[in-house]
Amino acid sequence: MVSRFISRLSGKLLVLTILFVLFAEAVIFFPSASSFRKDWLQERATSAGHLAIALNEAPESFNRKMLADTFMQDTDISVVTTQTMGRSQLVLGTPPENMDYDVIDLRQPHAGIQLGATLSAFTGKEGYFRVLTNPPSKNFETLEYIVPKSALQKAMERYCHNILGLSILIAFITGLLLYSVLRFLIVKPLQCLSDDVVEFQNDPAAPIKTKRTHNRKDEIGDLSRSFTDMQEGVQSSLEQRKRLADLGLAVSKINHDLRNVLTSAQLVSDRLAMDKDERVSKMGERLVRAVDRGVRIAEGVLEYGQDKDESFNPETIELAKLADEAAWDTLQAFHNVSYTIDIPPKVKVIADLDHTYRIFQNLIRNAAQAMNDTPKARITLSTHNGDGRVRVLVTDNGPGLPKRVQETLFTPFVSGGRGRTGLGLSISKDLAKLQGGDLELKSSGENGTVFEVELRSA
Repeated sequence: MVSRFISRLSGKLLVLTILFVLFAEAVIFFPSASSFRKDWLQERATSAGHLAIALNEAPESFNRKMLADTFMQDTDISVVTTQTMGRSQLVLGTPPENMDYDVIDLRQPHAGIQLGATLSAFTGKEGYFRVLTNPPSKNFETLEYIVPKSALQKAMERYCHNILGLSILIAFITGLLLYSVLRFLIVKPLQCLSDDVVEFQNDPAAPIKTKRTHNRKDEIGDLSRSFTDMQEGVQSSLEQRKRLADLGLAVSKINHDLRNVLTSAQLVSDRLAMDKDERVSKMGERLVRAVDRGVRIAEGVLEYGQDKDESFNPETIELAKLADEAAWDTLQAFHNVSYTIDIPPKVKVIADLDHTYRIFQNLIRNAAQAMNDTPKARITLSTHNGDGRVRVLVTDNGPGLPKRVQETLFTPFVSGGRGRTGLGLSISKDLAKLQGGDLELKSSGENGTVFEVELRSA
């Protein structure tokens, strides 16, 4: 239980706080111990001075011995002497024989607070201190007393025990206070975010909860809002994948019936292509190609819904002829839209015939639908070459695309409106990249829209 608590962030926080407070107490211990040593010596010097004055002025009948014994017992002082007019006088006690002592002159600045002297107070208990100090009365020139080193050592040990206990108490109180505050401000919100992450991992489609940390202005609030944005993005992606899967399933169901219908149309178009009338035969050939493309388009949409790659059959294509065929076939349903093919007959590209036809067909159909209410609507297909590439510009004089549509123009299922699925441009861009080219929007505004199709030059 304890090891599990310490392994948690809150447990580590509590332990580190206690350790840091104890470290701070240890840093200030030696200065405070030196100050205690000086104060202890100074207190006895003051008491010795007052005793000397009392004994000097006390009448002979006063019990001097009882006063001296009580003083020596309370202060541990062995000998007190004074000096008057150059003559020393023993106030109380008898100096020990062969006395080994260290001199401490409290009259000097910083006397008694040196670090080395403080450390020696913990180790040396044999011998005495001879302490020199200024007397509290002008009747004496100097005052000195002798005290055993063991007495100072015992006092220092008691002081250390008190400081240690107080330090541990302060460390635990400080640690608990900081732990409580930081747990409320940081640890608890992070635990809530962690639980939300686990729940989202287990069920990404679950409704997004409103989090209490959303309104915070600090990093916790930023993290909470970023996590919510990520959840919304993932759920949106999952929804798009579901719609894509539904599309694949729907197309697979109608694909069989659609092929039967197109097969019947193909038989009729084959007979029309073999008619003796040249005009009828040309219309039949065009109808055969249209039916074949219809079959391939249905298969391509099915493969897209199943996340399969398109096949690529490169060949040399006369670009002007292909563009004219795609424009003529597409614009039969848009009688108010005219077109111009401004592509030299000599321009040829290496591309897949059906894929390139579908690219131009999608671009021309989208432009024609956008210009449904535009007077004198016209679509122009032109080219410019360079660096072994052919760039075809598909230009219209329509009203242009809204800004919000431009941002997600090539994203599947993000529709531009009017009930469209949003697949056309996405499929066209994929087909262009499959052939080693690209498709992008060059410009769009009140004067019209320009798309650029990049293909490999033959």
